[in-house]
Amino acid sequence: MNAPDRLGLTPVLGSLSMSYAPLIDRDRHTFGTRLTMLSIKPSDRLPIGLILEQLSGMWPDSRTPVLVAPLDAQLDDSLLEWQAPRNAVVEIPTIALRDPLMQGLVQRAHRRGIKMALRGRPDVPLPPALLNCFSYAMIHITEDRRRRSDGSNVTPPPGVLRRMPFIITGAFRTEELQSAYERGAVASVGLPMDEAHCTIERPPQPGQAAVLELLRLAHDRADFDTIESTIKRDAALTFELIRFVNSAAFAVPMQIASVKRAVMMLGHAKLTRWLSRMLRVSTQCADTLPLMHAGIRRGLFLEHLASCSRQGAELRESLFQTGAFSVLDRMTGTAFPRLLQRAKLPLNVEAALAERAGPCAPYLSLAEAVERNDPVASRKQLEALDISQLDCNMAMLRALAAAQTSYWREDRIAA
Repeated sequence: MNAPDRLGLTPVLGSLSMSYAPLIDRDRHTFGTRLTMLSIKPSDRLPIGLILEQLSGMWPDSRTPVLVAPLDAQLDDSLLEWQAPRNAVVEIPTIALRDPLMQGLVQRAHRRGIKMALRGRPDVPLPPALLNCFSYAMIHITEDRRRRSDGSNVTPPPGVLRRMPFIITGAFRTEELQSAYERGAVASVGLPMDEAHCTIERPPQPGQAAVLELLRLAHDRADFDTIESTIKRDAALTFELIRFVNSAAFAVPMQIASVKRAVMMLGHAKLTRWLSRMLRVSTQCADTLPLMHAGIRRGLFLEHLASCSRQGAELRESLFQTGAFSVLDRMTGTAFPRLLQRAKLPLNVEAALAERAGPCAPYLSLAEAVERNDPVASRKQLEALDISQLDCNMAMLRALAAAQTSYWREDRIAA
C-alpha cells in the first residue's frame, strides 16, 4: 500500500462514509473484500473517477479481488481516467444502463481494461456485447429468480445457464447462504454474523495452518516480531497464548497482555512445546474460517483506529484483542462470561466483550456499525470517540491491506 498524501485525500475520503465486507467463497474461504462508500452529504456527490483515483493511494493491492462500490457517485467519463489496480472491480448499477450513453461508457471502460461487476438484476434483457463487459453479477437474495418466496430453490430448465458468475448479497442467515451456493453463487458478500455458528460448547480451536507455520518459525528461531505477527493472524491462538502465559503454571507477578511479551517470555523452546500441544487441538473446519478472519480484520481495524486517536501502546493491544476475540463466542458456542473464566485478559477487554462497557467498547461498536454499512451509527460513534471520518476510512483501508497480506488466501477466485 502506498503512503497516503493526507492533504490530498482529505477532500474526498473525508467526505465519504465507507464500509467493508468480506467475499466468502463456497469453501468458506475469505478471498477478497467489498468496499462501499456513500457521500456524507447528498450535495457532495463526486465523479466516480475522482473517488476511485483517490482510493488508489490507499489500495489493498494483491491478487485477491476488491469490489468497489461508490453507491451515489456521478457515473461519467472520469471513470475512463482511472488507472485501475489489477485486483479492482468497480460496481455499476443496472439502473444506470437504461441510458444508452452509460452503456457506451461501460463498453469503453471494458476496452481500457477496467474490470466491472453488474449490481442488481436488469429489468430488461441486456445485449450480450454489454453483458460481456462484466466479470460478476451482484444479485440481492430477494432478486434471485431461482429462489422461491419461501426460500426454496427453483430448478432451472435443462440447458439454461447463467451468463456470468454471480455473487449473492443480503444473505443474513446460514441456511440462506447455503441455498445461494446451491443455486450456483460463486461467493457471498459478508457472512451471517448474528447467528451462533457452533451449537456445542468447545474450547477455541486455532487453525492448523497457523500452528504449523509457527512451529516452523520457532524451529528456525525467527525473530519475535515475525512470530508475534503470525500468532495475531489467528484469534483463537492469540486467546490461548494469553490464557497460557497468565495461568497459575507461570505465576507471573504482573498480567501479560501483549502477544510479543508473551512470546519473549516463553522463548523458542517453550513456544515450540506449547505449539505442539496446540497442534493436537487445531482444526481445519471450513465453517470457522470466515469468523476467524472477521475477528482478525476487526482487531487490525481497532488497532489502527487507536493510532488515529493517539492512544497508548497498551490500549492499542487491548483494542486488537477486543476486535480479534469478539467472534470467539460464535466460534466456540460459549457465552463470553463463561468463556472468559478460562482466560485472564485485560479488564478493559473483558468489560468490552462481556458487558459492552469500558474504553474499548465504543471502538467495537464502531467496527460493527462500519461492517453493517450503517453511516448514522458510525457517525455517532466517531463523534463520541473524537475520530474524524478521514481517519476512520484510512484506518479501515490500512487494516484491510494488512489483513490481505498476512492472512487472505490468494489461490481462490481471481478477479
